[in-house]
Amino acid sequence: MPAEHVPKPYTLLAIDDDPQSLIVLSKTLTTEYEVLLAKSSERGLALARSACPDLIILDILMPEMDGFQVLSELKSHPATASIPVIFLTSRSSVEDERMGLLLGAADYIAKPISPPVVLARVATQLGYRNKPLHDLQPVAEPSAGSDMRDGFISALALQLAGNRQIRLEALLDTLSILLDGSVTQSDSAAFRNAACLALMGLNQPGSRIDQALAHSRVLIEEILARAEPEDRILNLAWKITHAETVLKGPCSPATWEHLPHSARLFALALNYHLHLLQASTDDLSSRHAQAMRQMYQQPGFEQCIAGGPEPLSAALLRSSQTFLDR
Repeated sequence: MPAEHVPKPYTLLAIDDDPQSLIVLSKTLTTEYEVLLAKSSERGLALARSACPDLIILDILMPEMDGFQVLSELKSHPATASIPVIFLTSRSSVEDERMGLLLGAADYIAKPISPPVVLARVATQLGYRNKPLHDLQPVAEPSAGSDMRDGFISALALQLAGNRQIRLEALLDTLSILLDGSVTQSDSAAFRNAACLALMGLNQPGSRIDQALAHSRVLIEEILARAEPEDRILNLAWKITHAETVLKGPCSPATWEHLPHSARLFALALNYHLHLLQASTDDLSSRHAQAMRQMYQQPGFEQCIAGGPEPLSAALLRSSQTFLDR
């Protein structure tokens, strides 16, 4: 009688139109993992949705849909959005890596395939997936990971600057003003960078901001696998994304109290900013007054803002006129 199949703890999916690559990946991985193979993008997407693998290895250069398109499709569906994806590529360029990170890739493996490298990268991703985020810790000095993060922030800022849902420069200025009036002294530059990272999900076409924040939280976790897990700005960005709780609808005082302070401040900034951008025949001053009233109604406004509302209102109106009254 054939030996009984013993299920393995993780299921992996490899998507590549090159049969030889699939053979190498299968031989490399089947001793430790359940392995599914797909020779086309369409088949790979179908398997990803039906089997919900723990990790996907995805070739970039494929006919019909390339790896970037497949990754974007995976990230746009809740059932597959959180699956870590490792790109498999014969190309090596900064632009490919930047694009992959923007879309949510967790890592890269270069061809020709090295079995030890594949096993190490896969083990790293699966091990990281089960670890909680570390608490915020200061980074002593710049490193390769922080350089990557800073470059990523710059690339995101360029892309988000033209997003129709927000005016990034005005939103970040609003956040800085709220930070100046906050009960907690914070690093404004770090908050601005973290806020940019928290909005990376707006690169997904048609997503609402609350959906974008939830999507960004998944992407930030994946980026942390490639950078320092103690990275202060990335962890701060992850906390900021919890502002989605407020944006989904009315928020109870109990829910508000359980949100990280950074998420509360970002929710206030977004709430104010989005009301300013609403289509209306009212002038900017009237929209500002309405946005301030909405901010006052947030259940924890007094606990977040130390100063009186009048100076805050005046500062926000000046900022809005600078960026929006054109």
